[in-house]
Amino acid sequence: MNRPTIGVWCALNMATAFFLASVFTPGWAQAPSQAYPSRTVKIVVAQAPGSSADALARNVATKLAERWKNSVIVENKPGANGNLGMDYVAKSTADGYTLGLAVPSVMTVNPFFYKNMPFKPLEDLTAVTQTTSIIFGLFINPKLPVKSVAELLAYAKLQPSGLNYSSAGVGNLGHLAGELFSAQAGIKMTHIPNKGDTPGLMDVMGGQTDLMFAPIPSAINYVKAGRLHLLAVASRKRSAVFPEVPTMIELNLPNVLVEGWTGIVTPAATPPAVVEEIQKAVNLVLQEQSVKAAVEQQGFEIAGSNPREFNLLLKQESAKWGDLIVKSGIKLND
Repeated sequence: MNRPTIGVWCALNMATAFFLASVFTPGWAQAPSQAYPSRTVKIVVAQAPGSSADALARNVATKLAERWKNSVIVENKPGANGNLGMDYVAKSTADGYTLGLAVPSVMTVNPFFYKNMPFKPLEDLTAVTQTTSIIFGLFINPKLPVKSVAELLAYAKLQPSGLNYSSAGVGNLGHLAGELFSAQAGIKMTHIPNKGDTPGLMDVMGGQTDLMFAPIPSAINYVKAGRLHLLAVASRKRSAVFPEVPTMIELNLPNVLVEGWTGIVTPAATPPAVVEEIQKAVNLVLQEQSVKAAVEQQGFEIAGSNPREFNLLLKQESAKWGDLIVKSGIKLND
């Protein structure tokens, strides 16, 4: 029987050492994973271009691109009260390259209106971070002969058919705010849904409807131009943009509390490490002075949170609006 030569033994020992090193030394067994992001990241906005949500997404996208040194684009996919865009996000590859800018209607309201939702918001999407909070205001046509909420209520009770109010669509927070206001104030109001905040506000300005609850960012320029009058805000505190305007709480209507928000979501199975990177990057961007100034000028307030906090908000909001919808019997028109 032939014995291995010394050279062969050395070669075998070196091969064994190399094998053991490849097994037990990090980095040898497999090539390091590619850093995130390594290609274009897409932020899907389920609203039309030019909306307040769209403007926010583009601000964030620009700064994320600078931070990541990678392209970040915004893609608008409006339709079905936000369901179309968020369904696209939910069904995208869960790798962190498709994000969604979520709003209350699609995440916490639509499931109670649509019997055949194409996805389950709280199950098929992962909460990453709340980006902003949004104060809703009660806007009226300046030609309406009222200067306060008290005068508006007195005026409404003199109208045989009550008042007409706009909303951005059935199930939108503006619609629910109108229902809350009508019930709490004891006045009759007829809902006139529209396809977005801007068309609804245009109806108010044109006199087709009397009032509308809408996010301040959507109406701020119209108020400053004198085309709309802001009577009150439906938030816990006054708006920094219009500090002279009282809250509904101050006007003895404490249950008319409607606060919007935006937040970043990803497909449910996105790796936790990627979710953490997105959350940290977005929150850092939100604290940049230029972003804060632009966001606050539009009437938003910077939020920033972790996935657990944002997920808790989604569950609380879902329970709140679900209860109102069931008790009030609000139905979709179609």
